[in-house]
Amino acid sequence: MTFVDRDTASATYHTNEGVVVLIMKSDSAISPDVLELILDARRESEDKTVHYRLSILSYLVFALTLAGLGLVAYIATSDYFVEEPPPATLDPLAEGDLAYADMNDSHMKLNKVISCYYNTPSENGTKDLMPLDINPNLCTHINVAFAQVVNKEIVLNENQEQTIKEITKLRLKNKKLKILLSVGGAGSHSGFSEMVADHASRKTFIRSIKAILSNYTLDGIDLDWEFPAIHVAPPNTTSNVTIDAAWASMVMQNLDSPPVYWHARERQHFSQLLREIRNEFYREKKDYLLTVAVGAPKIIADNSYDVEQLNLYVDYINIMTYDFHSYTKLTPFTGLNSPLYPRSTEQLYLSTLNINFTVNMYVSKGMYPWKIVVGIPTYGHSFHLVNPTNTDIGSPASGFGSLGSLGFVDYSEICKFINDHAQDVTVKKDNETKVPYLYHSHDWVSYDDTISVMEKAKYILDNHLLGAMIYSLNADDYRGDCQVLGVDKKFPLLQSIRDTFNK
Repeated sequence: MTFVDRDTASATYHTNEGVVVLIMKSDSAISPDVLELILDARRESEDKTVHYRLSILSYLVFALTLAGLGLVAYIATSDYFVEEPPPATLDPLAEGDLAYADMNDSHMKLNKVISCYYNTPSENGTKDLMPLDINPNLCTHINVAFAQVVNKEIVLNENQEQTIKEITKLRLKNKKLKILLSVGGAGSHSGFSEMVADHASRKTFIRSIKAILSNYTLDGIDLDWEFPAIHVAPPNTTSNVTIDAAWASMVMQNLDSPPVYWHARERQHFSQLLREIRNEFYREKKDYLLTVAVGAPKIIADNSYDVEQLNLYVDYINIMTYDFHSYTKLTPFTGLNSPLYPRSTEQLYLSTLNINFTVNMYVSKGMYPWKIVVGIPTYGHSFHLVNPTNTDIGSPASGFGSLGSLGFVDYSEICKFINDHAQDVTVKKDNETKVPYLYHSHDWVSYDDTISVMEKAKYILDNHLLGAMIYSLNADDYRGDCQVLGVDKKFPLLQSIRDTFNK
């Protein structure tokens, strides 16, 4: 360990060869500057094997203190010294007491969170959802997605900067709307992995968080690392590819035989990052929100997160309860994107791929129900049937369907497809899972409609969860294309969720 010498008006600490000595003046209280010294001393020892001992100076100072003459010395490593300041969210909150869920004004009468992801539009997009076309009274929180981690700092391009400035104008119409910056997303693993590796790197990242939140007047940060501790490397390359946000067997998507590497320390480092962000917000007396998007599959939850630590330091988690089934080379059969419950024929691992199992799993791991926000997709997944007469769930598929891009289908496109093929398309609702699917010729699509998202909103209410996460605003019918099916409003899926919460 390198020698460090720091002092303030009330205390000094030195470290050398793994020993940390903190000397306080006798009339000093545990003030913020002293507390920061204590925390810095502890951080210097983090992730290292440290031998601690009382020095001769310590005994001398202790004797002087007993005589009422002067100084008190403490030797601090690990948890020996003093507890860190309690995070602002440490105490369990009653469900109705959540400040960020209090939307009791003329526009917002719900006490549930509706956390909406908004993907930054392309620079030259003419049909993209633009910030000022968003109804500011439908979401309680908007997560602007996605900033990246580059060289241990958050990086925004010019288009993202402009989008954030436009989004914040929505507060003029809804002063209680919370706007967060979401960092990461699929394919962002390497930036996070490098950043969390040590305290100095995490501190650089936290400085960039504070700068961006302050400069753009944002309400908080959402971390979407997919996923801590799990790396997938394609053969014969040195690059890393993240596991798809669906389920564990999808690691071979579009790859022949990628090995999976488990980096267990990243799980610990991610918890340390959350603790340090929360403590920094607490130290500066900021009420910024800290949220995390987490994977739904049990294998990801087991290896990527210390859920009790998540519960301790975040305001809430957005669980990505979608992409449970999509076409891959390892899963060449139809399946439901976001089932609420399992089907009776599903056993073992397949029976875990649903919202109900995922929510109960996180609760059993220590997550408070009132900190759980359930993900509801506004898009579906398409499949190409091998046999157009074999249309059941689990039927063989040979690839993506004709709808959407790489199997991802926006809700508006599904509405238009149903209308265009009204004479021969078949729409079914699976009564066990509470979600619909359709088929026509070789096309098979799993999706959510206004009825299924209402079922999920009722589930959230019945189980006293915090709210719903929408992924994404861009994939809902923001142009009103579903009016051909009798839907008389824009953002019909989001509106249905909100209306259910508001009853």
